[in-house]
Amino acid sequence: MGRLTGAVLVALLAGSAPAQAPYTGPAQPQGDREYGPARVVDLDQVVFAPETYQRSHVIVVGNLDMLVANSYWTLTQGTARVLLIPGHGMAADDLNPMMGARVEVRGIVRFIRVKESVAGVDLDLIEDPGLPPLPGPSAMLPRVSLTILGIGDRDSRDGGRPKKAALTMAYEILENPAEYAGKTVRIRGQFRGRNLFGDLPAGTERSRDDWVLKDGDRALWVTGKAPRGKGFSLDPAYRGDAVRWLLVAGKPEVANGVVYLRASKVILGSPPPPVEDEEAASN
Repeated sequence: MGRLTGAVLVALLAGSAPAQAPYTGPAQPQGDREYGPARVVDLDQVVFAPETYQRSHVIVVGNLDMLVANSYWTLTQGTARVLLIPGHGMAADDLNPMMGARVEVRGIVRFIRVKESVAGVDLDLIEDPGLPPLPGPSAMLPRVSLTILGIGDRDSRDGGRPKKAALTMAYEILENPAEYAGKTVRIRGQFRGRNLFGDLPAGTERSRDDWVLKDGDRALWVTGKAPRGKGFSLDPAYRGDAVRWLLVAGKPEVANGVVYLRASKVILGSPPPPVEDEEAASN
């Protein structure tokens, strides 16, 4: 992709996709009626023989990565790589916490082809009305797509069922840093630049490149990785960038009584839902 920004790539990929409910177990029936029961296949089979799997309902395993912030992702296994498109009802936050993880994806295979329409209606919507339309072919895209009907973290299982990687709250780490020392955690928080709002005591950063992530009424220093990634780059000296939310994966460290998060991955995130929405979802 070179230096092409996510915004430019989104503009080139007309027709970005909405999505479907997260994978909750192998018995989930969504997609069975239209495409038959899901079958487990290797990702390289799908990529190197796409005509065989066109519009098939499959379960594949690979590593999740982002192509365009909060719009397109990829799944990779060895040299095989497909474009992931969230199905209707799935939000970016269902995928973002699992960035970099080995995941199991259930979805529908579709070959990315030259865009066609019938009587002004996208052919994708005619053939697969329950799925979001595909982007047109591009040198920047894999030639095979998988529209996600469900996704789970392959490396984190509960009774044999994949589950989403959990987010850790900043206050949990700050109140008991010894419990999390050396463990990889994922935190969602608001970017606060180089302590531009005085969230932390002045002079407690470890280097001039450290920056602050605020989660609720707690904040901590992020070290070891700049606040930028695919499709975004935030300025630690600019207050205007504090409107952005990030998902940060890393390992907590303690030095001189101060907790730092040594980041391994930084991606764009979304604000947490309002409290009333969370309560409604739990009922």
